[in-house]
Amino acid sequence: MPEPLSVYFITLNEEARLGRALARVAGLADEIIVVDSGSEDGTRAIAESFGARFVHHPWQGFACQKAYAASLCRNNWVLDLDADEVLSDKLVANICERFARRQPPDLAGYRMRWVLSQPMPGHPFRHDKPKKILRLYDRTKAAIVPEPYSNDDRPRVRAGRVAFMPGDVLHQTLVNLEQMETKYLKLSSEQARFMAAKGRRISGARLVVEFPLKFLKYYLIHRQILNGWYGLSVSIVAANRNFMRLAKARELQMLAALERQASERQASERQAR
Repeated sequence: MPEPLSVYFITLNEEARLGRALARVAGLADEIIVVDSGSEDGTRAIAESFGARFVHHPWQGFACQKAYAASLCRNNWVLDLDADEVLSDKLVANICERFARRQPPDLAGYRMRWVLSQPMPGHPFRHDKPKKILRLYDRTKAAIVPEPYSNDDRPRVRAGRVAFMPGDVLHQTLVNLEQMETKYLKLSSEQARFMAAKGRRISGARLVVEFPLKFLKYYLIHRQILNGWYGLSVSIVAANRNFMRLAKARELQMLAALERQASERQASERQAR
C-alpha cells in the first residue's frame, strides 16, 4: 500500500488464538512483528507461517512489551493488537481503503470500536459495552510510555489529531471463568507492584468502596446484567481483580515499611554497641 503499515502482537502461549488474528492482517500489513515472552507451545510456528518476525523479550508488563514491539517496526504507521483480537471485515476493508493513499500529515492515529465477543456460539456471554480505543497510530506522533510493570499500554498522542475508523476490533479474551480468573490473578499482582513502587497511598476507605463500585460498573454500566448468571459471575471476577490490586499494593507497602523499620532498628543497635 502507498502508506506502508506494520502490525505488532505480544504473545505468550497463544497457539489456540493467534492464527485467527494473523489471518485478518496478513493481507494489509507490510510487516508483522510478534514479540513473545516465553511461549512453550506452537506460537512461534504459527507466527512464522504467516511470515511474521518472531522476537523473544522478557515480560516487564504490557506497556514495556508493547513499546518494545513498536520500536522494532520499520514503518511509522503501526497497528497494535493482541493475539485474542480479531479485526472485523468492515475494519479490514476501511484500513485497506484509507491506506491505499498517504495519510494526512496532521493525523496522529485512528480510534476504533473495541468489542468483547462471545467465546463460542450458544455461550451465555453475549452483551458488553463497546469502547473506542486508539490502536492504529503514527509512532512519530504517538507512543506508549514503557514504565516497568505498568499496564497502561495506551499510546499517548504528542502531536496531531485522532480520527475514527469504522469497524470493530473483536476482543475474544473470554475462554471461560477459570481462564479469566487466572489472567486477572496475574494482572492484579502486576498492577499492585506498579502501584507500590509508585508509592500510591491506598486508604482503608478506598478498599471498602472499591469492590462494590467496580461491581456496579461492570454489572450495570457495562451491561453484564444482560448476560444473566454469567454476567453476574464476570462482574464479580472483574471487580475482585480491581479490589485485589489495591489490597496487594497496600500489603506490599506494609511489608516494605516493616523491613525499613527492622533495618533502621538493627542500624541503631549497631551504633549503640
